[in-house]
Amino acid sequence: MNTVLSLFLFAAAIAWFEYRLKRISKENDQDQKGAFDFFATKEELKKAVKTLNEKASADRQALDERIASVEEKAFFAQKEEEKAAEERKSAPVVEPDPSVVYFRWPGDDGTFVDAQRLRVQTEETYYLFRLDETRTQAEFVFVTMSDTQLSKANNSSKKYIERACDFTGAKSGQYVCTPGKAHLERGRWVVDSKARIDYR
Repeated sequence: MNTVLSLFLFAAAIAWFEYRLKRISKENDQDQKGAFDFFATKEELKKAVKTLNEKASADRQALDERIASVEEKAFFAQKEEEKAAEERKSAPVVEPDPSVVYFRWPGDDGTFVDAQRLRVQTEETYYLFRLDETRTQAEFVFVTMSDTQLSKANNSSKKYIERACDFTGAKSGQYVCTPGKAHLERGRWVVDSKARIDYR
């Protein structure tokens, strides 16, 4: 009986010892795996940091190049502006011819209000007056600066054209104008003879 019990205890001890060996081996494997995972993660982090540093360096270089390009363009633009300013200073000032004035269009009565004269032509002026020495007599012509302006006048002919001009031909984008005559009377330019527009 004692022998059987001894054998049983011996077998149990061997089983327990094998179980502990397996357990220790398994824990050791897990520790090694954990260590491997840690080192793998560390390597991945190193690679990620390296990639980020390289990208940041490339971005900085691109930004530096862009800033340099902008500064270079600004420098040359400033030089061009300075050169243009110098040329403007040295260029003679050309005053408008005092005998030439511009009007928008005649009023309903076909006259031009002298107080509304302009010294320069604009997209809103349609008549050029050349005054004589007395500034009381003038020849005038119909003038436009662009196709858009002429089209506007052609489309509203009664307002812009017919009060001060006769015309021949179908309205188009090409014309020549024979001067008309006007005189100044109580602040208004009265048309003595209409200008004539010949459409081509």
